[in-house]
Amino acid sequence: MTHPANETASPPEARDDRPFRRWLATALAVPMTAIDLRQIAGDASPRRYFRATCPLNNTDDSGLDPEDTQATGDALAASPRSCNADSWIAVTSPPSENNAAFLAVQQMLDAAGLVVPTQYANGLDQGFFLMEDFGDVLLASQLTADAVDCHYEHALSELRKIARIPIESVALPHFDAARIQDELSVFPEWFVCAHLGLGEETLADDLWGKLLTFLTDVFLNQPQCVVHRDFHSRNIMCLADERLGLIDFQDAVMGPITYDPVSLLKDCYLQWPRSDQLRWLEAHRQALLTAGVAVPDEQDFIRDFDLVGLQRHLRVLGVFARLCLRDAKPAYLNDLPLVLAYTREAMRLYAGEPAVAAFAAWFEDVVMPRVGAQSWYQRAAVAPGAKGAR
Repeated sequence: MTHPANETASPPEARDDRPFRRWLATALAVPMTAIDLRQIAGDASPRRYFRATCPLNNTDDSGLDPEDTQATGDALAASPRSCNADSWIAVTSPPSENNAAFLAVQQMLDAAGLVVPTQYANGLDQGFFLMEDFGDVLLASQLTADAVDCHYEHALSELRKIARIPIESVALPHFDAARIQDELSVFPEWFVCAHLGLGEETLADDLWGKLLTFLTDVFLNQPQCVVHRDFHSRNIMCLADERLGLIDFQDAVMGPITYDPVSLLKDCYLQWPRSDQLRWLEAHRQALLTAGVAVPDEQDFIRDFDLVGLQRHLRVLGVFARLCLRDAKPAYLNDLPLVLAYTREAMRLYAGEPAVAAFAAWFEDVVMPRVGAQSWYQRAAVAPGAKGAR
């Protein structure tokens, strides 16, 4: 559950959020009128995030709705009124957003020594959460050329904590063939057909099926570990005490050990030279070995990293197109050129693989002419090898 900065003063009542306010008032033990809610920019989901503030010494419950006191029954171990905070993050999240998994994964990561938001109260039936406020400083805002080495080493050290979680101790979905196929279905449906206007028949079933089989083998034939799945610079918060706080982890799975490093080092929102990516990746691999985690040799690790990245970025092309067309979030189109550049780079690097070569030939012959006509592509200036956030 990501909650970047950019507060807005638009009142939540515009969407009939009185039940949400009543629930928050009960959880915080204050009258509804004492709570100030300001919506903050959300993520690529239907969730909404608010920064909630209220006077710490206001414990008058006269504003509570006696019919809406179930929040106290959902309260977790920590008390929001005893943490000496002056703000909290309040979330409304529909049932489609894996809300129970969010709580389970939060507890798993906390037990493994990672910094995740303390959960103060939840109402799973309504999709309401009250949690610790990590502030507004995203890792993305701190990644200057001078600071990136230090920040990425810190972030990769957090990944190593995740990789060391005993897989037999957790119950998470597996990144298996069915999940890989399901995730990649957004590419032909939303990017190729809905966004570019190409017909379904343009992508032959045999061509697509061979690529799916190939990528599935890559996923399954490397070490498996707990995978955050969205471990990138907009889901990592820089805290005041120099720790890194993790958010948006509810979709964690058991999957390939290179998946999270791809999310970080081939970030869909900023770009670093490949030489830096591989330098950070090899340092991470060596540190995993030192920590007793079994990993392949350097060249196999790079291959796995790149090809897992191909799967991830094909999926993201579809997801960003869907966010524009279905969810009215056109800003994500601005990030398509970089995702496209990662995709084409991986296909060039592994043109010796028959399944990749055949797919790449179709992509260049059929997809790229349509891409070239898109305004988001024409106005982009994604320079290969450009360093830093665009």
